[in-house]
Amino acid sequence: MNAESLGPFLAFMSSVTWAVGATGYSRLSQTYSPYAINFTRAIFSFPIFVLAVFAFSGGWHGGLESFAALKAVNYGWLFISMVASYAVGDIFFMASAKAMGVPGALAIASSYPIFNSLASSVFEGERLGLVQIAGLLITVLGVVLVILNGPRRGDDKGSGRNWTKGILYGFATAVFWALNSLAIAKGGHGVSPFAGNAFRMIVAACLCACFGRYFYPKERVMIPGAVLLSTSWLFFVEAVLGSLFFMYGLSHSTMAIGSTLSSLAPVISVPVAWALGMEKFSFYRTLGVILVVAGICLLVGGSQIL
Repeated sequence: MNAESLGPFLAFMSSVTWAVGATGYSRLSQTYSPYAINFTRAIFSFPIFVLAVFAFSGGWHGGLESFAALKAVNYGWLFISMVASYAVGDIFFMASAKAMGVPGALAIASSYPIFNSLASSVFEGERLGLVQIAGLLITVLGVVLVILNGPRRGDDKGSGRNWTKGILYGFATAVFWALNSLAIAKGGHGVSPFAGNAFRMIVAACLCACFGRYFYPKERVMIPGAVLLSTSWLFFVEAVLGSLFFMYGLSHSTMAIGSTLSSLAPVISVPVAWALGMEKFSFYRTLGVILVVAGICLLVGGSQIL
């Protein structure tokens, strides 16, 4: 695989790892607060990224040089990424899900690649052809179709929904998730993804500890050690490999392609659920998956058409 295609491929792989991680985290969230889970993700992966910096940089001297390569602008963008995702974006998403249910909130929030494409077009001069624009819109439509036609749970139904707040919070989530993708692309470009993620995770740990204590004062800051030990494979796959793929993929792809390929976890989870017998076949979700595949083909290969 050449360097030009490695970035988009790893952006896609970050969706795969998140599809795996989201399944495990959803189970943990029934017992522990989301900030306790995120704090655990950060604390678990931070020392691994620090060790990886020195291991993949040729030793002590090379590792220090990798950290020294992080300039103020890198630190600034990477800090913004964690605020936009762990501290603000996730809060808006939880508020949107509470107001209108998880499927609707996730469907609106998953439109964030459109905001990334608009921002990159205005500020970065990244121009998409008509075929690529069509591919982007078709992909987002497919993701929304998959989410809205997912199996309903008891907490997704019922009275008391506030659709106005839910929609507003959902779009706010999309904006901040788009900012997270932009910040990763900016802050991670030209630096070691191990060093960049080490800084991201120590910031995430501080943010999650503070926000967790504020919003969940009676809850644990971190999940118990025994639970962490039994789920360590999950945190390694998502928090370590997923974070690595996410940073490298977004910093080595165009914004439209990178953000779109990294947002496909809801779609990837569908065939996985079918294969494991966790979900029944659905025509509309199948149609959504087909639209996503077609949209990605147009988005990635559209530059060579017309």
